[in-house]
Order: sequence, then C-alpha cells, then structure tokens
Amino acid sequence: MKKIILILLLFSALFAASCKLSISSIDQIEAVNTVNNERIVIAKDSSDAKSIMDALNKIEKTETETTDFFPFEINLISGSDSNTHKLYFDVKNKAAYVTKDDELYKIRDKEAHVLFLNEVFSYIYVDNTIYESHVELNGKKLTPDIKYDWTYKDIDGHYVKKQGTLKTSDIEGGKLLIQDGDVIDFKYETNPDSQVIRLYSQGNLKAAGSSAAEVLANVKADGEYYIECQAQWLMKQNSDFYGSSTANFTAFIDKQADVSIVTRENYPGNILIVQIDNLNDDETVSIQTDAVKVETNTYLYKDKNVYISPIDLNTAAGDYKLTVKVKKGNALEYTIEKTLTVKDKSFKTQYLTVDENLNQSNNDSAAILEFAELVKPARTVSSEEKLWEGTFAMPVEGELTTDFAEIRFVNNERSSSRHSGLDLAAAKGTPVAAPNNGIVTFAMEGLLSPGNTVVIDHGMGLFTSYYHLDTIDVVKGQKVKKGDIIGTVGTTGFSTGPHLHYAVSIYNSYVNPYQTLSGIID
Repeated sequence: MKKIILILLLFSALFAASCKLSISSIDQIEAVNTVNNERIVIAKDSSDAKSIMDALNKIEKTETETTDFFPFEINLISGSDSNTHKLYFDVKNKAAYVTKDDELYKIRDKEAHVLFLNEVFSYIYVDNTIYESHVELNGKKLTPDIKYDWTYKDIDGHYVKKQGTLKTSDIEGGKLLIQDGDVIDFKYETNPDSQVIRLYSQGNLKAAGSSAAEVLANVKADGEYYIECQAQWLMKQNSDFYGSSTANFTAFIDKQADVSIVTRENYPGNILIVQIDNLNDDETVSIQTDAVKVETNTYLYKDKNVYISPIDLNTAAGDYKLTVKVKKGNALEYTIEKTLTVKDKSFKTQYLTVDENLNQSNNDSAAILEFAELVKPARTVSSEEKLWEGTFAMPVEGELTTDFAEIRFVNNERSSSRHSGLDLAAAKGTPVAAPNNGIVTFAMEGLLSPGNTVVIDHGMGLFTSYYHLDTIDVVKGQKVKKGDIIGTVGTTGFSTGPHLHYAVSIYNSYVNPYQTLSGIID
C-alpha cells in the first residue's frame, strides 16, 4: 500500500512538473494593458520575465470572482506561436490571479507581491486611484485621448510618479465636429481641484480658460483646432495619490457666418462692402438691403466672402436693415441682420448750354441704343479674382469741370440721369493712364455719345470707363498695369471740349470715383 502511495505521489509530482511553464521554451513575453492597449515586450533573460514566469507557476486553483479586478494580458511567444494568459490584480487585497487552461488560479502571495512592484504593471495603481473623465457633447459621452501625470503609493508605501496614456480616443474619425449652439463640457467622477482648457491653432495658443464655453467663445473663425483640458486633484494635500490627467483631441469648429459692414463712410453713390466670415463651401448666402437696388455677386477674397455693391444714388439718409440669409431655402436656413447707416450728402448742380444739334445727338435714341448694346455688355462679366492692387490713381491730371453725380441741366432741361463720373479737362493728346491693374474688356472708336471709349475690368465686379478719347492705345483682352498708357485725352462724341470722362462702376452701376483713391478692401 505504501508503495502505491509513493508511486502516486511521484506521478503527481512529475505531472505537476510537466505542467510548469519553462522560460527556456519561449522567445519573449508581451504584456498588454487591456484598457489603453499599451503593449510592453519583455526580454526572456530579464528579471521581469523571471518574476512573471515564477508567478505563473506558483499558483493554486480558486473560484474567486475577478470582475472588479484589473486585467492584463500575458502572451508567451515562441516563434510564431503564442500562449495567452489573463492576469488579474486585486489592488485592495494585494492579490493576483491568472487564467491557465481555462481555469482560474491564485498566485502565491510572495510572487504576487513581486508583480505588484514590477513597473510593467504600474498602471494598476493609476487605474485604481485616478478619477474617470470624459467629454460630453450635446449629452453624448465621448472619450478623447487622456494622458496622466500621477503619483501614487505602491503596496510597500513608497511614492511612485508615473506618466503615460490613461485612455485612447473613441471619437469617430479622430476629430470632433463642434458647431454653434453645441453644448460641450468635461465631466469627472470627482470634480477636480482645478481645470484649465487650452485651444491651439497650428501650434499657437489661441485661448485658455476654466470652462469649455469660455474658451470656445473666443473662437471667431472656422477651422481645425487642438483642444486640451488639464485637471488636477489633491496636489496640496497629504494624499496617497495625486496628480493630473489631460484630455486632448482635435476639433473642427464650425461657426455660424459672421457679417460685418467694412466700409465706414456710406453715402449715396458710394461702394458698400460687406464681409462674411465662416461661410462654408456648401453654404449659400443672399444679401438684401433697400439701400441697394441691383443684384451683385459675393466674391472669395483671402478666405473671406466679400459682397461689393453700389449704394443707390437716390438713397435717403438714415438707417437701413441689411439682411443676410445663409442656406436660403434649406431646412437649416438662418438669418443675420445688421444696420446700415447711410449718411446725408449733397450733390452739385450744373447748367450747360450747348448747340441744340449736339444736344439732340446725345439724346438720340440711336446713341442710347448703341451704348446699351456695345458698352454696357463690356461691364457685365467680371473676373472672380481681384486684379487691382492697393489704391487707385487718377488716370489724368486735369481740371475738374463736372463732379460725380452732379445734377445736370442742359439748355435749361434737367437731364434724366446723374453725371456718371468725373469730367477732367486737359489738353488734347494728354496721356491717359490705367489707374490700376486690370483687363481691357472694350476698346472702340467712333461711338455716338461717349466717342472713343475704353473699359477696364479690375475684377470682383469693379470697372473703370474712359470716354471722349482722342486715341486708343489698347485692345480688347489686353492686360494692363497701373500706370500703363491706354489712350489720350480728346473731344470725341458728345463733348464741348477736350476732356476725359472717367467713370468707376460696379458692373453697370456708377459709383464715387474718389472712394477708390483710398483703396477698396486693401
């Protein structure tokens, strides 16, 4: 009987020995943090590898519930094969467990103690003490990347400082879309002692504050931003743990369109410039005000949408509503309203006496029709690009004989239209220069009313026109630069003497030429 017992004991010892894991049979060990997916590769000849193998072999079967314990995954790698075990840490009771052959075993206390002091598993202390945090967008819980800088006491009572990644982002696409009206906040298991939120654009700090609403209020333009929120706990207290966690993510902030009236001196006949910021590529915009009687386009300039229009000459002084509809006709349409103040301006009155035959030729229906069919079409299509640079110059030095928008009486009869530009008297043959860069859209001699005429497109709907020239030195389609000679002063067409009629227009609506001398937009 004794022999049988001895044989059984020997067989049991041999079986147990055969079930033991041998470090010589593996190439390396991989420890995987199942929360942040951090992987640590451990060389087989290291002390860390020995302590892990000892722990996996010094075990006893148990029925303990491991749901609340922190799990690591241990992969024993040999060539292309991998033997995987789950390692559980019960920080409260300083116990460790491992799965082996689908069974749960408790690691002996001595070997478990070594694991608790192994830096490979230091995250168990951070996870056990640091407070849970997340981002909440419109009530939806989201987890961004969260980094930590945390100090804790290990099981021997020693303070240990660790830095690393607490959690990795579950934000779809890795980028959070934040729109006007969205409610975003940072939430915590326990409120921190302090919190600072920083917002960066292209690596530069743009805003900082203690709340998300405060920081986002400083964002004025659409774009991609980097946001981080650093929260601190127990930094000044005698605690077993303290430190900070920092949530960080990339966000595309989509602001509602912002409308501003750029021009400060808005008079009848002046150019009105309205700027629309934060307009997305797929957003349409419609602008309306009673001070403008014609439809004009919106242009893209330096990543901003610019609306250039003529204030009607007959606009009375006062405040006018300027209504901007974004996404007009769309379910998401919204309206922005601004107040446009048009100031009072008086215009000169001029009385002319001319030969009746000349007067009749100017008012002749053929002259009117010719102008409508030839000159006006040259001012209906403009370059989308701004062609001019800086301020405009006067095209010729001469005596001002008729001002812009003068009310003109010819032979004691009031003209049906206001004077469309400036009449600058100069000697016949005086060179006329382009006031700025542009493209010639019209160049023709012998017109009944304006005589020899040139029209230049400066882009974005801005045109200049030159009437009564003696000679024309440019052709249609020619590019000109500021200062280039385009012709000479003459007295062709309806003219009482040598002069240049110089006009500035937004398409076919004439505007104050003096305004361009101070610059438009630039």
